[in-house]
Amino acid sequence: MVASLLPKGIPLLRLRLQRYNLLAAGILSPLRRPWCAAAESAVDDEENISSANKTDAVPSPRDLLKYHTQDDPGYKKWKDKKEEILRDIQPIISLAREILHSNRYMDGEQLTVADEKVLVERLLRYHPKSEDKIGCGLDSIMVDRHPEFRHSRCICC
Repeated sequence: MVASLLPKGIPLLRLRLQRYNLLAAGILSPLRRPWCAAAESAVDDEENISSANKTDAVPSPRDLLKYHTQDDPGYKKWKDKKEEILRDIQPIISLAREILHSNRYMDGEQLTVADEKVLVERLLRYHPKSEDKIGCGLDSIMVDRHPEFRHSRCICC
């Protein structure tokens, strides 16, 4: 049975090999042409539509690079603002990472008063559910395992 299928498959293999060679040589793209004039006009219409859509579309990252240069005062203003924000949050990020990922606090251990104060003032007040977490006051803050994700640690109020 295999012997009877082999002669039928050889022309297809040959055709694939020829296409591959043409593709590898970069000749395949000019050879792809529509077989009738109606198809050619449809392709031209699609190109015109796509070029019209490109002008209305969101600019590409390359286009944005033209507008955001070091000399632009708006770019410098936002870059400075970004650096200021990063400078403000870097210490609290470092503290939170140290609390969660070091051996400084074991699971279920309460934070020191100093760490607790910094976390409440600079981190917990920006939490999306801070009113639910703080309520009418905090007794303590501790480090423990997350209830849903047992392999990660979290700061519990």
